[in-house]
Amino acid sequence: MAVRYTHVVDELRSRIKSGALPAGDRLPSEGELAATYRVGLPTLRRALDVLQAEGLIEKFHGRGNFVRPPIRPVTYVSGCDAQTVQPAGSSLLKVDVRVTELEAQGGLLPWLQVPAGTPLVERVYLSKQAGVPCSLARVYVPRVLDGGATEVPQSPWGDDVLAQLFARGVRLAATRERTVARFPTAEEAEELHVVTRAPVLVIERTSTDSDGRVLVGSLLLLPGGRAEALFATVDCRNLEEAR
Repeated sequence: MAVRYTHVVDELRSRIKSGALPAGDRLPSEGELAATYRVGLPTLRRALDVLQAEGLIEKFHGRGNFVRPPIRPVTYVSGCDAQTVQPAGSSLLKVDVRVTELEAQGGLLPWLQVPAGTPLVERVYLSKQAGVPCSLARVYVPRVLDGGATEVPQSPWGDDVLAQLFARGVRLAATRERTVARFPTAEEAEELHVVTRAPVLVIERTSTDSDGRVLVGSLLLLPGGRAEALFATVDCRNLEEAR
């Protein structure tokens, strides 16, 4: 009976986590690994894809596969005022932000409930730990509401945008989140350093005011092997009283 790719994953994962294959070490060539585990190259490459998706190895074109340093999972904390809670592992994260102005079109129209061509500000947050991408967030705000935040973000989820709106007197009344698992697009896979066959957790977060107007739309992507989501109920009345 042929050895399945899951057995190869289990064996290599065990060797990496035990230290038998230390961080920074180059794995044997794909041909050598295929011979060791008596599998074909397609099966071996499928196993390596799983290990890459879990954040255990990194593939470098022309150089081979290398063991990554241990990565602490990043926790997304959900709640009506999640911007007050720092994600687990945040002290280890480096968050880069790209800001672009664009016009609303396509799927953004029904989500943000704006007419076609509405000026928007898009902020893309890419968080990394020890150089390894941990999360990707795309945050959309109508240009008329954007205050041009320039501070270095402390959260990978774009919570500085919500905090900025609050400081300007714009009150958040509700947050709705929709969570799905899907395969990443080619662009998302490149940003997160995962393969397109490795599922990601996607959280679509929509924040509205008391009139139901969408203030902020956030699309949060977390690689399955490098993050976790904690959904908690928060009493917003207590938070408002504390302020």
